[in-house]
Amino acid sequence: MDVAGTRELLDQHDIGCTCSLGLPRDVHLPFYPEKAEEFLKKAVDVTAGLGSTALSGAIYTNRGTLTGGPPSEEEMETVVRVLKRVAHHAASRDLQLGIEPVNRYESYLVNLAEQVGDILKRIDEPNMFAHLDTYHMNIEEKGFYEPIVGLGDKLKYIHLSESDRGTPGTGNVHWNDVFRGLRDIGYDGYLVMESFAAINKDIAGATAIWRDVVGNPETLIRDGLSFLRNKAAEYEIPT
Repeated sequence: MDVAGTRELLDQHDIGCTCSLGLPRDVHLPFYPEKAEEFLKKAVDVTAGLGSTALSGAIYTNRGTLTGGPPSEEEMETVVRVLKRVAHHAASRDLQLGIEPVNRYESYLVNLAEQVGDILKRIDEPNMFAHLDTYHMNIEEKGFYEPIVGLGDKLKYIHLSESDRGTPGTGNVHWNDVFRGLRDIGYDGYLVMESFAAINKDIAGATAIWRDVVGNPETLIRDGLSFLRNKAAEYEIPT
């Protein structure tokens, strides 16, 4: 990645950035802890080089790597141990490190907000936070309000994604419950519209997007952002 060139373009156009990733297949954390730690520390350095303040996402897993069973305690101990060390490295670069639960078809390790809360307690580092995604919540959670409120001030980042990953406001996500929960915890973190208007082969494979879920990208930007900004204003959440 051309870190310096990307940073120059971001600065030129006055655009901020945050960074998010899932692990490559040959760096799946419980299987390859040393390689995963090395990869994540390099990712932290790239994040810092871009001028971002946070690295988040499915930083504990390769999306699509499944074992046919639930995670073992040994696997979770490995995740906690490695992420704690990566959190120390992130702190040395003045960065925050986030954990995003994803649905059961993408990972067997962390699917629920409650599980993220437990991992954060076990890691016990002040620069770690929870990252939710309404697309995954729509599959895994019983609802939207309680998981958000349950995380409270641990929640620092949220992907606002529709149930089909298309334009927010056109699917099955219960947006009033989402924004009511954010209001009730005094949320002041990033509100991120996540959809997929243009994807490469790796992203398509990781997210199982085999068809166009967006249509016209200009419509996504116009209608999706307008919908989310109106909801944030309705619930008095800063944007």
